[in-house]
Amino acid sequence: MILKNLDNKSLAIHLLRISFGINYFFHGIVRLPNLDKFVSGMQNTFKDTLLPEILITPLAYIIPFAELIIGLLLILNKFTRETLISTFALMNILVIGSSFAQKWDLVGLQASYIGFLFLLLYFMNEKPKIN
Repeated sequence: MILKNLDNKSLAIHLLRISFGINYFFHGIVRLPNLDKFVSGMQNTFKDTLLPEILITPLAYIIPFAELIIGLLLILNKFTRETLISTFALMNILVIGSSFAQKWDLVGLQASYIGFLFLLLYFMNEKPKIN
């Protein structure tokens, strides 16, 4: 795809998709070498909440891999619609967890991610418009 042939709307959506892909990809990449530390941090965050450790631990192990895969697929623009839908699911799981932990600043940040995901999905073209 040649960038100069894209209209501004299509270019903006592609750049936002790539930027979000980089964001998610590096969230996953930096957590993988310290996966056990990430998991124990998640366990500590939720130890005094109503969420049982039997839910927290597996999710904590899955999240970095999900972020890495989501990021890679967004960067490569592969299965983009399905990836965005999966990302909505991940973000809603994170919002639920942050709400249980009463981390309202994180809920707000996660809500802004959800807003940008909405924009990506809403304005995404199945086939890019080329002028």
